[in-house]
Amino acid sequence: MMVNTSKILAEVSLFAKVLDEDQLERLALRCHEVFFPAGAVMMTEGDFGTSMFVVVEGEVSVGLADKHGGVHDVAKLSAGEFVGEMSLMTGARRNADVVAETDVVAIEITKVALEEILRQAPDLIDQFGLVLAWRQAELDRTAAEVAEANKDDLVSQIRRFFGGG
Repeated sequence: MMVNTSKILAEVSLFAKVLDEDQLERLALRCHEVFFPAGAVMMTEGDFGTSMFVVVEGEVSVGLADKHGGVHDVAKLSAGEFVGEMSLMTGARRNADVVAETDVVAIEITKVALEEILRQAPDLIDQFGLVLAWRQAELDRTAAEVAEANKDDLVSQIRRFFGGG
C-alpha cells in the first residue's frame, strides 16, 4: 500500500498546527512507510529510539511491564495518532512497550527527517513539548499503579519472610 505521506502528516494535529504545506511536503519526502503484522513489537521499553511512527492503519497498544511480566495498558492508538516521539525528541530510552494489536501501516519519522524541519519551524518543538508533557503524565499515572501493585507483593513477601502472614 502506498500512502500519501504529506496528506497524512497534514492530518496529524501536532504537525498541522505548525507546519505549512511546503514544510509538510519536505518532511514527507524524508519519511517512509512501514508495516508491522499483528503482534509485532514495534518498540521495547529501555531501547534507544531513533524514530517515531504515525499510525496510518491499524491499532497499537502502549504498555508498561511489571515485575511479573504483566502489561499495564497506557494507551491504544489508531489512525492519525503517533507513538515513539518521547525517545526520539529527548534522546532518552524508550519508556514503554508498543505492540501492533492489528496489522499496522505506519509512517516512520526519523531524527534526520525532523532536523531540518525543526530548524525551519521552531514552534514545532513547543508542540512536541506539550505532547511529551501530557504523555509523560499518563505514563507516570500508570507507573504509579504498577508500583502500588508491586508494593502489595513486596509487603506480602516481607510478612511471609518475617512469619507474619
